[in-house]
Amino acid sequence: MRYRLAYALIVLGAALPLPGLSASPMAAGTIGVGPHGYDVLVGTWTCKNSVPSAMGGPAVTTVVIAHSINGALSVHVNGTNFDALGYVIYAPKTKTWWNPASVVSGGYGTESTQQTGKKTTWAGPFTDPSSGKTTQVRDTYTFTSPTTYTDLYQVETNGTWKTEGNSTCTRG
Repeated sequence: MRYRLAYALIVLGAALPLPGLSASPMAAGTIGVGPHGYDVLVGTWTCKNSVPSAMGGPAVTTVVIAHSINGALSVHVNGTNFDALGYVIYAPKTKTWWNPASVVSGGYGTESTQQTGKKTTWAGPFTDPSSGKTTQVRDTYTFTSPTTYTDLYQVETNGTWKTEGNSTCTRG
């Protein structure tokens, strides 16, 4: 099953990390910049997925993002028959955002990005322990306003990226 950044975000966010500022507006160019670049995501989001699937998650999820220790953000995504937990973490030395996450079935993965701004792509491996397979996944997060972002979730199969989820997330 699928995990989301924001799961971020993310990443970014969309959601993946996505990210977390406060509810105040943020300039598009500063999203993802520095250790608090995704604080804009802190809060509760409702995400509607136009392409629900086993990997992409259900049609509707609730995403709760909160401040954690050392500047990290904790992410909890749940919906019908879906539950995922993760973090959005910044590594200042490499200016890389990381999103380790796991789903209730035991699947786990870690996406990362060094991109900033209103549109970012987070990518990395996802492992499904029931099949023993590891797949490359990516989330492209586009922030359209301080209260709305989209998360396009794709899985690589035989060198081709296939859309497994396409969510629009709104704060509140």
